[in-house]
Amino acid sequence: MAMSSSGSKGGAIAEINVTPMADVMIVLLIIFMVTVPILTRDAVVLPDAAHGEKDKDAKTLVIVLDAQGVLEVDKQKLGPFAPALAHVTELTEAGERPVWIKADRTVPYAWVSEVLDACRRGGAEEVHLATDLPKVQG
Repeated sequence: MAMSSSGSKGGAIAEINVTPMADVMIVLLIIFMVTVPILTRDAVVLPDAAHGEKDKDAKTLVIVLDAQGVLEVDKQKLGPFAPALAHVTELTEAGERPVWIKADRTVPYAWVSEVLDACRRGGAEEVHLATDLPKVQG
């Protein structure tokens, strides 16, 4: 039983026990720390690079090729790889916007090469391959 130092016997305790609330908060913190990285993970695992630079232009055309061979251009899924290549050529015809290709590290390089060729046929002047930047240790 809890005891009060007020000196009166049998009176109400005016102190709040915050230990259960702190336990609940710690459990919630752990749950959020575990689930947030899972929810924000990108669907495409990019290959690592020894050197690289961040994209500086907000007007880029981003082409994503995932491990299943599904093409996505500017967050619009185009579908399976082969039928979607013609659409990539159409989208890059203006040639004004730089193109970034994000290909999963498990995708065969022949597929990446075909996407590069489709971009060049469309007239894209700047085509970049996206990679993970090296982790800075320190």
